[in-house]
Amino acid sequence: MKAVLRNRVVALIALMAAVLMAVGSPVTAHAADLKLAEPDQYLTYRVDGEQLFIGVVAVDPRGSHYYCIEAGVPVDYVVTGTSSMDDTEDARRLAWLMEHYRESVDREAQAAIGVLTHDRYDQHPEVWRRHREVIVKAYPQLEARAQALWKEASDRLPVSAAASVRMVEGLRRGVVDIEVKEASGAPATGERYTVTLEGPAVFDNGQASISGASGTGVVSHAWRATGSGEVKATVTYLRQGLEHVASGQDFIRLSGGRQVGGRGVNFSVRKEFVPSLSTEVKPKVADAGGMVDDVVRSGVRGAEDHWVPDLELVASGWYFDRLDAAALSQPMAPLARESASQFLRRLQDHGHRPAAYGTARFTGPGQQAEVRAVTKPGGEPYRAPESSGFGTWVWAFERERQSERAKGFVTADVVTGFPDATETNTHRGPLHVTSTVTEHSATVGSELSDTVTVSGFPDDHGLFSGDEKFGFMADVPLAQMRVWWAGDEGDAAQNERYRPQGAEEPKEDEHHRLIGQWDYPAKNGVIKVGAGAKDAHGNPVSIKADRPGWYVFVWSFTGDDRVMPATSAYDDAWERTRVEQVVSPRAPSITTKVDPATVKVDEEFRDTAIVKGDLEDGAHVEFTAYEAVDKDETPGTGPKLLDRDRVAVDHKKAEQEVVSSKVKSSKPGLVYWKASVIGPHGDVLATHALGVPGEVVTVEEPAKPVLERPKLAHTGSAMTPLTVIGIAAVVTGGCMLAVIRRRSK
Repeated sequence: MKAVLRNRVVALIALMAAVLMAVGSPVTAHAADLKLAEPDQYLTYRVDGEQLFIGVVAVDPRGSHYYCIEAGVPVDYVVTGTSSMDDTEDARRLAWLMEHYRESVDREAQAAIGVLTHDRYDQHPEVWRRHREVIVKAYPQLEARAQALWKEASDRLPVSAAASVRMVEGLRRGVVDIEVKEASGAPATGERYTVTLEGPAVFDNGQASISGASGTGVVSHAWRATGSGEVKATVTYLRQGLEHVASGQDFIRLSGGRQVGGRGVNFSVRKEFVPSLSTEVKPKVADAGGMVDDVVRSGVRGAEDHWVPDLELVASGWYFDRLDAAALSQPMAPLARESASQFLRRLQDHGHRPAAYGTARFTGPGQQAEVRAVTKPGGEPYRAPESSGFGTWVWAFERERQSERAKGFVTADVVTGFPDATETNTHRGPLHVTSTVTEHSATVGSELSDTVTVSGFPDDHGLFSGDEKFGFMADVPLAQMRVWWAGDEGDAAQNERYRPQGAEEPKEDEHHRLIGQWDYPAKNGVIKVGAGAKDAHGNPVSIKADRPGWYVFVWSFTGDDRVMPATSAYDDAWERTRVEQVVSPRAPSITTKVDPATVKVDEEFRDTAIVKGDLEDGAHVEFTAYEAVDKDETPGTGPKLLDRDRVAVDHKKAEQEVVSSKVKSSKPGLVYWKASVIGPHGDVLATHALGVPGEVVTVEEPAKPVLERPKLAHTGSAMTPLTVIGIAAVVTGGCMLAVIRRRSK
């Protein structure tokens, strides 16, 4: 019983404690939710002796304005609930007015908004009608003010927002322009909006979205591309709404509003760009030894490519020479995504290696740089080769050679093709021409002739028909030989006065006459002129000495895009014959023979000459030896082992032998000699053609030594007595050793 009683007492105490706790806990109260607005936010009026308010009748701690919609109902400033109101035209206008005049201390304006609010949303229209009459009577101007505000809201209510785009730096940078408009069509000011980019672009704040407030004109927001592609700019603006607030007397207040979509815009962006290069080689025709320049111009590939302002790009150039004509019709272009180094390796696989280099720098399109080819980056100027051929440039913007900043905009190498017409030139090689008349002294009536040895033409010269695309002319197929006479036709004794002087050919006059001109193939080889030998047209040529004087042979080639022009000198002593009326005195002659005719490499040899005839004091013999060549090569066009080795002769002797200096050849082949008798004035008095019998030395490789094998002992031979004795001694010694070992045991 006591336990039960005790349990009941405990339960009773617990119940009483719970009741006390319940009584002591405050009931949730909203007495502090709202309070009366400041006097500058409303007007007062009296109905049935009670003072009432029209305008902002309450505010909350956040400063939100509350407008009454229950006329005649007491205010208790306690909020019991809220709900969103329908988005109607009336709601939008009222919301705009409440927001626009939220900071206003114009009591009349706030009262007018209160009137407009009751007019459209009062829950007791009949009661409100009576209150309205009292208000308008107390404040006659309020009716007009309310109508004016309603029209203002109608006109200035934001009804649209639009985004447009302007490009500032190609497709890489630009601005989005935002414009919010009122119902009247005028710009809406102060309206909050947000613009968002969808795609590879951000605003200058680094974000894809940015917010702002509309102004009297467009508001611009700068953006930059982060890649390439399509971007969509969307814009939303804040449309204010209304909330119904439940209380002892219900209210209307501004809601948080909602975002309303405007008209967006789509546009393309592109961060990177593709630069381009165009060039013009100078000169278009480069002679051997000349320098090669290139005018390089910067640009961009297409209309959507835009060079980043002041961004420096470095261009690399490679010059290739010694190309044949076939290379012009076998172009090679970089493959898609092929780098410059890969393209150069592919060119190398086809036998093309750079001979020179160049570098140019650009900070924008439309710039140009004149670049001189150098033998290596930073090296000496390149010189065109002696051999004829074509040359071309390949230029590239190599991505890996650019700055880190530039690499962000140039994503791949840009390489020009091989060969490109404007980048391609031709380098003309010089011609090497040696010639000599058959007789340097002759009499009237003699047949005159000349032998010309030409090298330096391309092997296919005469076959290249030109290339209009590349701007190269066709080969000139013919060279010319002209024969001049010089002297005094009336007095042969005066002919010495007209000895050929100077390299240039004379003008025709009474003492200089062009006897004739003939065409010959512009090719390498040996050409015979005169003595019935045919010219290029198949016509035999005969040149007769019909009067005393000097007869001069001049060979010339006008030049073309592959070969330099060349003309033999008019005063070349090897190219003239002195013609007399009769032979007086005895004409000099020369007979030569090498010594010895066959040698090994690096063995010495020389030439000997027997000179006959009458000579003047100061005459001499000149010996020339050409480097060894193969039997199929044209002699007399290469370097020399001995050049015009001068040996004096005794003019008092009618016949004498002279010898040249000794020479030796470091390579095998045929060494051609030439010996000539030269007069005191430099006239060639007697000579011979290259390759005449007795004037060629054969140089052979030294014989390779034969290694002898070591001799082996003959098998099956009889043993000598000494050998037998030696073997016997060995056997005897072995037996004795065996006996000693047994005894020792």
